[in-house]
Amino acid sequence: MIFAGEYEHRLDPQGRMSVPARFRPAFEKGIVLSRAYDRCLMGYTPEEFAEVAGEIKKQPATRADARRLARLTFAGAYELELDRHGRVLIPQPLREYAGFKQDVVIVGTGRFIEIWSRKSWLEERASLDEDAAEIAERAGDTVGGEAAR
Repeated sequence: MIFAGEYEHRLDPQGRMSVPARFRPAFEKGIVLSRAYDRCLMGYTPEEFAEVAGEIKKQPATRADARRLARLTFAGAYELELDRHGRVLIPQPLREYAGFKQDVVIVGTGRFIEIWSRKSWLEERASLDEDAAEIAERAGDTVGGEAAR
């Protein structure tokens, strides 16, 4: 599945979030939530998380940045299940890390989803809108040159 789109949701009092119906089939075997690099959360299928873990494990443990990336990724990762209503309980440490109050935005990023506090997402989206041409131009070199055309 290609994860795409923006979906606004609200956390319930227990800290559960409803996963968009169109994404639920991808998470039938579970979802791995982890801290992301921009004060948001990443939601992976178990298979995608295994690929990410494999790439991180290839990094030499002698490099400080590799150890820090492993800590950031794995210390804040939780293997979770969706309930029968398609909701996932976001653990308290992840809610605190991402600054979640009540309103969140689920953002498709292709291979995984990101979960942002609504306030942080509006700021990020404004930044993306402002820098769209520059982002596309830089990405063109890494995406076969097609993105910038």
